[in-house]
Amino acid sequence: MMRGRRVQRLAATALAMVAGATLLVACGSSSTSGGAGKPATLKVGVIPIADVAPLYLGVQKGFFKEQKLTIQPQPAAGGAAIVPAVLSGSDQIGFSNTTSLIIASSKGLPIQNISQGVLGGASPKQAWDAVLVKKGSSISSPKDLEGKTVAVNTLQNVGPLTINTALKQQGADYTKVKYTEVEFPDMPAALESGRVDAAWMVEPFVSQAKAAGATAILTPYESTAPKLTVATYFASKQYIQQNPDVIKRFVTAMNKSLEYAQSHPAEVRKIVLTYTKIPAQAAQVITLPQWQADLNRPTIDTTATLAKEYGFVKTQPNISELIHQQ
Repeated sequence: MMRGRRVQRLAATALAMVAGATLLVACGSSSTSGGAGKPATLKVGVIPIADVAPLYLGVQKGFFKEQKLTIQPQPAAGGAAIVPAVLSGSDQIGFSNTTSLIIASSKGLPIQNISQGVLGGASPKQAWDAVLVKKGSSISSPKDLEGKTVAVNTLQNVGPLTINTALKQQGADYTKVKYTEVEFPDMPAALESGRVDAAWMVEPFVSQAKAAGATAILTPYESTAPKLTVATYFASKQYIQQNPDVIKRFVTAMNKSLEYAQSHPAEVRKIVLTYTKIPAQAAQVITLPQWQADLNRPTIDTTATLAKEYGFVKTQPNISELIHQQ
């Protein structure tokens, strides 16, 4: 399979940052953190999508303030920018999908998951991702995707990993599917124009495509595992070791934020308008992600196993080492 260009860039750039991150720690850089119980300011690398709504809600509701933490979200296009920023010390904490972190860990990058980020739905009815085909397409089943081109936002990452799994479950040969990279915002147009035969999207793009007549063929996250841990918050091992109290307080506030977001969907729909470009009308109809404090470790193990099966990693990382133990 073709290696994803973004994954290569992420790994190469992040590896180059390791020495710099180690130097920062060795020099005792702690300008953004405090000692036990002392106020601290944290730059948190995030992607401006609905997934990170709990972080913004937690700031709004004062959950982080209760822990004497000031959060400064640092919007980025994706993990290719966030992982190096965390390793260099530019960001203290980052948000990235689990597959990317597993790939990074397999390459020896010193990072650890510290808290839950976002989960897939418990069932297809709660899915906020889907492989879609345009109105009038001859593709009507997963088997029909064999020999076709499917758009994903990144090669050899969470999209192909979960799509391959869903296809296997439906008796389709995933090795006959050609994946091509398309940015999420460009996917509806790529699908409608016929540039691709199908496209894997997440909200709000799923709702946008369906409004234009597109049909969902697969719900990959939910097929891979109910409530799949799609992404988590993470930090460098060096920062965790030097600032255990800050990390503990962040996790406490983050867990409270995750549970609050899950039980207050109306507030989630409002908060996403403050940091994304989602139209107000779209925010009212999208299927929201799922949130909970528990990491759902078994689904992370599943992702690691699948990453090895599909050749995304040469060596399956030790997940117990990847997950920070409080």
